[in-house]
Amino acid sequence: MLDPTSDKTSVTLYLVRHGEVHNPAGVIYGHLPGFGLSERGRGQIAGAAEVLATHGPFSALYASPLQRAQESAGLLAEPLGLLPVTEQEIIETGIGSFQGRRFEELPRPYITEEGAHPELESAASIRMRFLRWADRVRMRHAGGRVIAVSHRDPIIVALLYWTGVGLEALPDFPLETGAVYEVCLDGEIRVSALT
Repeated sequence: MLDPTSDKTSVTLYLVRHGEVHNPAGVIYGHLPGFGLSERGRGQIAGAAEVLATHGPFSALYASPLQRAQESAGLLAEPLGLLPVTEQEIIETGIGSFQGRRFEELPRPYITEEGAHPELESAASIRMRFLRWADRVRMRHAGGRVIAVSHRDPIIVALLYWTGVGLEALPDFPLETGAVYEVCLDGEIRVSALT
């Protein structure tokens, strides 16, 4: 992966957590189909679009393939004049057979550097794929501004890496649904919460 302190390529990333999901049963939806945005979630993304509009123009809009991220990207696309591109590497954390179960059934912590359980994706794996995507974006959209709609854990794992904070900060990291973070990768790394 590229070292942001030595590479001359710069990009500004706008990481958006998808909006609130309609999940009346309160299950872990993970990669399961059929979990789209709630009305509140659509409102959250409308608010994110307003915030993002003040930071454009943008070179590209990427989104995780999962329904909640695709719906969020679709709501961002029109007001920002962008066409969403599906990106597998910014997908939600893999959780295997924990999908469809209750949140309290997950090990605590459920994300660890090496993996808390054989079916749970490790922080190392999440970080590697997310940063690999960011490196490609830096080369493809040099000097540009890029939006990515992803999920809580992948975004936080990447932000912790970029800010030099340990994984122990993950559970309390402030990243509500619909939140937007700006990450400037331009010789040094600057991270700002926009919402």
